Amino acid sequence: MSIPKQGFPMYASINRLCIYPVKSLKGIEVQQAKCLPTGLEFDREWVVVDHKNRFMTQRQLPKMATIETHISNDSLVLSHSEHGAIHVPLNTPPWQDPKADTREIIVWKDKCQAFDEGKAVSDWLTDVLEFAAKGTLHLMRFPQQEKRVVQPKFTQRDDGVLKFADACPYLVVNTESLDALNTELEQQQLSAIDMNRFRGNIEISGIPAWQEYQSSKMTIGDVILKAEGPCHRCPMPGIDQLTGITKEPGQPFKTLMELDVPEGKSGAYFGMHATFLSGEGNTIAVGDQIELI
Repeated sequence: MSIPKQGFPMYASINRLCIYPVKSLKGIEVQQAKCLPTGLEFDREWVVVDHKNRFMTQRQLPKMATIETHISNDSLVLSHSEHGAIHVPLNTPPWQDPKADTREIIVWKDKCQAFDEGKAVSDWLTDVLEFAAKGTLHLMRFPQQEKRVVQPKFTQRDDGVLKFADACPYLVVNTESLDALNTELEQQQLSAIDMNRFRGNIEISGIPAWQEYQSSKMTIGDVILKAEGPCHRCPMPGIDQLTGITKEPGQPFKTLMELDVPEGKSGAYFGMHATFLSGEGNTIAVGDQIELI
């Protein structure tokens, strides 16, 4: 599909902000969020790993989609409709102590240092996700002193950083692009899907479908993000984020492939990766204007 290039700058508005404190668990819709070089505050700060210290996602454990997350004044709260809730303190000394005992975990091809949030939450996750027959799951947190660099295949910069996100610290998604995708799905008598399938951080509206792919920089007040490129999707958006069930196997992956956006770029894409340029510590909010250039 050819995307007509619009005149720049273009102006959109933020109509949703989401953080995902634990990679692959449910996200939290927020009205405002603090921007950091590593992403929105608390985004992908925790990750679940198996007994071999390999990161786990909905790709292996679709039921992860059914675990709710919440950030209180002093805790990360995980909850499940059948298993109650468990509280993980936010300000435990290891998170702030550069001499704290950490261990190496694997996230894709990256080796990262992280610290274990303890046996109680480990047992809870292992039980909820029915993993005991395969081993023990652990909840790991990204230490303040750790640094994980954005891989060169996602950016031409050498100073982009992130926590446990797959590729870049920010993912910007466009409401109009979802509408265009859903139109294609419905024409095939398939179900429309919600934006939560794509697990974006900043959802914008007010520009035509797919125009986010034409941008090189995004400015929200004093916060400036560098648009790095379209997000290549795996089949994970096929998982219903309410139930953890895949109802229409292969979708929306197949339809995104057929749409061929961006044109000539092989694969299924949705959303725009972004890294942080400036405005550390500033807050962005739903309703803010975002300038794309």
